[in-house]
Amino acid sequence: MQSYVISENNALLSELCAGARNVASDVTAVVFGDGAAAAECGADHILTCPLEESGSPEDFAKAIAEEILKSDAACVLVGNTILGRALAGKLSVYLNTAVFATISSLTSEDGKPCFERTVFGGTAVNKQVIETAYSVFTVNSGIFAAAEGTGACTDIAPIAGAASASLKRVSKDEKRETAVNLVAAKRIVDVGRGLAAQEDLAMCEKLASAIDGEVGCSRPIAENNKWLPKSSYMGITGVQVKPDLIICTGVSGQVQHIGGINKSKVIVAINKDKSAPIFKNCDFGLVGDMYKIIPLLTEKLS
Repeated sequence: MQSYVISENNALLSELCAGARNVASDVTAVVFGDGAAAAECGADHILTCPLEESGSPEDFAKAIAEEILKSDAACVLVGNTILGRALAGKLSVYLNTAVFATISSLTSEDGKPCFERTVFGGTAVNKQVIETAYSVFTVNSGIFAAAEGTGACTDIAPIAGAASASLKRVSKDEKRETAVNLVAAKRIVDVGRGLAAQEDLAMCEKLASAIDGEVGCSRPIAENNKWLPKSSYMGITGVQVKPDLIICTGVSGQVQHIGGINKSKVIVAINKDKSAPIFKNCDFGLVGDMYKIIPLLTEKLS
């Protein structure tokens, strides 16, 4: 069994390599651009794809699939990004297999990949063993802990095939938002719909500053209200974090959100509704008005 990890984001490759090691001892990373920039991702081999400015990673789907098919059996982990999902879909066609989306774990049973993922809106966990020779998974950031001290890979080579572009980008309009690396954060202030106005984020940011942490949120805050960038929302379909401390402010605690924060070492909840589900999933709970508690807590911690 061989493992391949693919992402246009080099920062995610280390996590993917750690997950790939669970099913195979030999891991190949597919990099778009300079392979040396990803040399310390933890892979045994690196294949580089010379991506043009107007191109897309999925242009190399056929070339990557041809490399994978050189192995009798292979497990492919793709970063769960917009570009990654498009590439995963094309790879599955060339490999004649399915895409298993947003997995939460990956192991090996009798030499076959075995994975888990949440289903039914996060109310259940589905476990499956792959019987086919090839399998493709999409993986969120934060699922696997990147290994440290792996050393630099020296086996770096260009991919044999060429890009077969069917689409050409004619323009680019970049989003003007600051990305937050919540996966690496040791302390997080988690903002929920209990926050009344966007201006009140400053209160939560002060608390985060007091504990030397970052600000994250539930999905509605980022997707519906657009008060924070989408990279800030945590949950089953968002970022999944494992900080030492997370302080949930005005978070109701729906299962979709809990799935993204339940691996935190210590969860503190602040909510005025004593019946909120978050209190069943926290280590310490404060029932009260967050607008009174947060300033006092910030003062004490400053």
